[in-house]
Amino acid sequence: MAQTIIKYIARFLLRAETPLFVGSGNSTLLKDALVQKDANGFPMIPGTSLAGVLRHSFAKLPENSMLAAIFGDSKGGDTGTGSLLKVSPALMMLDNSTTSEGLILDQKWNNLKEQFDHLPVRQHVRMNDKGVAEKNGLFDNEVIFKGTRFVFELELTDLSGNFQQDWQELIDIIQSPEFRIGAGTRNGYGCLKVQKIQHRRFDLRNELTAFLNFSPSFNDIDWTKEESTDSVEHPNRKSKIHYTLKLTPDPFFIFGSGSGDEDVDNTPLEEEVITYTSDGIKFQKQTVIPGSSIKGALAHRVAYHFNKRNQRWAGTMGPKIGVENEAVAELFGKAGKSVPDPAAGKVFINDIFLSSDKVKNDKILNHVAIDRFTGGALEGALFSEKVSYLEKDVLGIDVFLEENVASNYAEVLEEALLDICKGLLPLGGMTTKGHGIFTGSLIKNQQEIFSY
Repeated sequence: MAQTIIKYIARFLLRAETPLFVGSGNSTLLKDALVQKDANGFPMIPGTSLAGVLRHSFAKLPENSMLAAIFGDSKGGDTGTGSLLKVSPALMMLDNSTTSEGLILDQKWNNLKEQFDHLPVRQHVRMNDKGVAEKNGLFDNEVIFKGTRFVFELELTDLSGNFQQDWQELIDIIQSPEFRIGAGTRNGYGCLKVQKIQHRRFDLRNELTAFLNFSPSFNDIDWTKEESTDSVEHPNRKSKIHYTLKLTPDPFFIFGSGSGDEDVDNTPLEEEVITYTSDGIKFQKQTVIPGSSIKGALAHRVAYHFNKRNQRWAGTMGPKIGVENEAVAELFGKAGKSVPDPAAGKVFINDIFLSSDKVKNDKILNHVAIDRFTGGALEGALFSEKVSYLEKDVLGIDVFLEENVASNYAEVLEEALLDICKGLLPLGGMTTKGHGIFTGSLIKNQQEIFSY
């Protein structure tokens, strides 16, 4: 009797719902970290990154006895097994039908490549409890534009005919809202959404010719014939706690870009967002509220509330701050050369993008330091900035918390979120000048728990 050999193949069309950072390990004089690019100079996601996330997520599922069989097991040394799952790199879509596959010599893509040669750069600064930057706490990295599309392929070899359920679980993992790729997934990056899937199943005993004739090229896929998909909540996995903040600013806020323009010294952070049209890729500038900025403010307020609960007052044994604070370490993670047991954070906050019809950045505020003796302006002390204000609607912020967090830590996070809604925790820059004060409501798992 012939051995059963089944090939499962799935090709995914992904869209970056937030900016994406998959590092290449390289840097320049102006940038600390560059994104990974293919031979054509367009961003890509290595197959090893995708396979690592898949294996990690698959290992969390109950009854995952097929983990070693599917992903391989090298612990046995010479008796180890190889992986039956092949994961291709995720290649960028240059338009609605063309993938950056192989070497592209057509000069029609030169203008698009030039735009991807100048990716957005995000600056990060680690603040201490006094509100100033820590030593060696400044870092920047490139990010891939929000809206960028990628295509990649999974191929699973089933030698027993028993992998059908496991194959479906892999598909569900990729379609799950929890599927994130790259670095900074807790800081607003790496959220991907499956737009379309192409499924194929070949029984090589009867369909060997069809399998051999199946084109390996992504450019041969007609995505117009594939139906759109929706996100899938995996039935065997606990979902995250979902907080939603609906906020109204009072009245201005600014998440600064760190640079100015021809009018002012400091401007709000703006980035290009990609949309795919019948005429190709279009770029639109939008205002950005980085998830890392909100996370930083929450981390400091969580430390305050946890110290308060444990009666750690200033002037006595001293409050614990940063990763030394147990709640901060548990909720937001801890890393670094001096940390013996690094751990990833359990709070996820996506970057927020606001189009020009929702936010305006045309209000200019001038600041000047006054000489107390002469009553005039100090030399070199004039500073101006553009601030943001909402044109309509409210600002929505989504915060996700893993369910395996101890209740005492989850409660102090909720207290910090309530402080934002009460106007007690400003967000963004220039908070000592009255900017960034928000009030509004807090919703937990679609149920309102507080309204200002």
